Amino acid sequence: MVMVSKCCDSQAVGELKTLDGLDEVEPNFGKCSDCGDFSLFDSISDAHAALLDANGNGNTPYKFIERETSWDRLKLIGPKCGIADEIIDSFNPATISWVAERVGITAEDGVAQALADGHFVINTAKEIQNNAQVKMQVEPGSGQVLNSLNAIAELTTRVLSTTNQKVVFHCAMGMERSVLACVWFMASQWRMRIDQSLAQIKKHRPIVLDRTDWITL
Repeated sequence: MVMVSKCCDSQAVGELKTLDGLDEVEPNFGKCSDCGDFSLFDSISDAHAALLDANGNGNTPYKFIERETSWDRLKLIGPKCGIADEIIDSFNPATISWVAERVGITAEDGVAQALADGHFVINTAKEIQNNAQVKMQVEPGSGQVLNSLNAIAELTTRVLSTTNQKVVFHCAMGMERSVLACVWFMASQWRMRIDQSLAQIKKHRPIVLDRTDWITL
């Protein structure tokens, strides 16, 4: 039996852990070897696994199942990420968190609202295809994370300085890749210390995780 992530159909980095307290089949939880995000993992058939191998491990993006939202996912993965229960119960990841006057972060299912409001949206998630104006993926382990972060920071500065638009970063949950992009933008363009940037963001988006060690990956 092969276990693959719901985000990228890829195997896990390290050990998978079972999520307790579910009535139906208990999904496994771990970190995706492709995008680096925390994800739920499903068992797949040998035929499905062979198809993924034949296509270079595939790139079938996991889409939220009907009626499932990023908030639903947070309730599953939040405890494993060390996020407090009161935050899990009260914070919707699809909210646009304005971490600075014209800079925000949201989850995949917050993009439609960001675009409807006229904001400039930067998609940092390799596996997500949507209508964001720009896709600039942050892919831990690719050896290109710093280059991607620099490109995102420079583009963000250009948009903020030449338009009246606000910039919204997003990934699947608005917890890791998009947060790292925002941290690096604030540190490299606004000359804030990385720890200051992260603390500033976390004040407005309490589900963020510290992934600054990805910068050199």
